[in-house]
Amino acid sequence: MITYTKTENVLITNIPPIERRIAAKETETNYNSYDHIIGHYCQLYNIDQELVKIIIERESNFNPRAVSKSGAVGLMQLMPRTADLLGVKDVYNPSENIRGGVKFLRNLFDMFGGDLELVLAAYHAGPGLVKKLNRVPSIPATIDYVDYIISKYGPVRRKIPIFFSLTKEGTPFFTNLPK
Repeated sequence: MITYTKTENVLITNIPPIERRIAAKETETNYNSYDHIIGHYCQLYNIDQELVKIIIERESNFNPRAVSKSGAVGLMQLMPRTADLLGVKDVYNPSENIRGGVKFLRNLFDMFGGDLELVLAAYHAGPGLVKKLNRVPSIPATIDYVDYIISKYGPVRRKIPIFFSLTKEGTPFFTNLPK
């Protein structure tokens, strides 16, 4: 596959391009408008900010006034009891909501030994159920949630080795497969 980049460079690869789609222009604006808050709390609690952005996108589509059918509120869709336990006073305040959500993620990562699937399942279905089962619960919405987040987060974090070689004709060849 030959691709021309915006800077007119030529990229030769057998790896298809990964496109990041954002539902609407408004989402892209909101996605960037919370960067400083997300960055601050992610650094404080040692959580990857790209993961948090994907969670916020899925949970509320960057709408700080979002309320789910189950009563979860704000950007990171915190349940009222969870928000109280995390010291969040105003769940609609983006800074407080993100702080609470990132702190909750830190607690879940510690609780589940860094297992991302279990952390995401616990964030969605509650840590009690996930701890009891020690697996992703067989709840279709939770399975879909975990799959969605991992599919979006995986390409961001996965490091693919790139190998370089020359063809018999002397053409440079880049691939993700070893020789």
